[in-house]
Amino acid sequence: MRIALLVHDYDRRVGHGRYVVELAERFSREHEVHVFANRFADGANARVRFHHVPALRATAMTTILTFPLGSWWRVRETFDIVHGQGLCAFALDVATAHICQWAWLAALRGRDGHLSARHQLARELVGRWERALYQPSRTGWVIAISEKIRAELERYYARRERVVVIRPGVDLERFHPERCRRVRAFVRRTLGYAERDFLLLYVGDLRKGAAEALRALALVPSAQLLLISRSPTHRYRELAQRLGVGERARFLPPVDRIEDYYAASDALLFPTVYDAHGMVIWEAMACGLPVITTRAAGAAEILTHLKDGMLVEDARDVHAFAHFVRWLQEDVALREAIGRRARERVQVFSWDRVARETLRVYEQARREA
Repeated sequence: MRIALLVHDYDRRVGHGRYVVELAERFSREHEVHVFANRFADGANARVRFHHVPALRATAMTTILTFPLGSWWRVRETFDIVHGQGLCAFALDVATAHICQWAWLAALRGRDGHLSARHQLARELVGRWERALYQPSRTGWVIAISEKIRAELERYYARRERVVVIRPGVDLERFHPERCRRVRAFVRRTLGYAERDFLLLYVGDLRKGAAEALRALALVPSAQLLLISRSPTHRYRELAQRLGVGERARFLPPVDRIEDYYAASDALLFPTVYDAHGMVIWEAMACGLPVITTRAAGAAEILTHLKDGMLVEDARDVHAFAHFVRWLQEDVALREAIGRRARERVQVFSWDRVARETLRVYEQARREA
């Protein structure tokens, strides 16, 4: 097949980008693969053909709104499958839904009691466009990355037919407990943490739950928190100071070797108010790290509470998060057992499996066409 993959950033450090990098590497072994993106951070695969798509990158919204114009102009050849990541085009053979904008904004409004003017504008512009793209007349098949997303597409956008759930994969070699054990002591020393320090890790968009993570940290005086995100940090640094945890909360920008930071940590604290899936949950589990998160994460669908993870019903319940943090800190055997079972649970979700299941969707789309 001649396959066109559309994504804003071809970069394994970004969720959508990693998804396309992993699929492109596997598909290119047997198929002709073209990647259309605005930015390329992973262009080493000689089997993949890369095409630059112009877009206005002033803000996330301008990127979303202008990239489809660029992709329409650039994707002039005939392909068997054109597969986009969300709002990447005006029409697609296959779209992977990594988020449901209206559900995400509803979650923010439910937590904060209101939407900012920027978020209201996003709902009207981005949300309505997303709804239009996911109609069967514009997109043949939709891959939802969790049952949560499948249900949200039906609820908010009335998309029911030709929707299949394919969960993302995880690099089981890169994120491996044995590798974590080998580098843990070195990474902790490099970061300035003693072995006795109980270190929590938060990775991802700070809007999803960093404020709740900081408030939970304030209830556990003996813990440390490391937050890694590309989000602006000023608001959260101020909150940390007000809560009196400024010395125990450290903010870092995105890193190339995120696996080293899982290795250095004792648990992932991810009190997300909304997450279509939650790649960071997958990666932490693959590293054998216990995860404390909410049922608002798509990845939580495969977790069993207190067996291979710890789940909180309400992202605002900081006392529940603090309770589980203290429990893991005090009970080393429980911490190790949950981490071990987490690794066992996530091992079935390889990128090879994702590629096989996605190719089946392509074949079905071609038969229908």
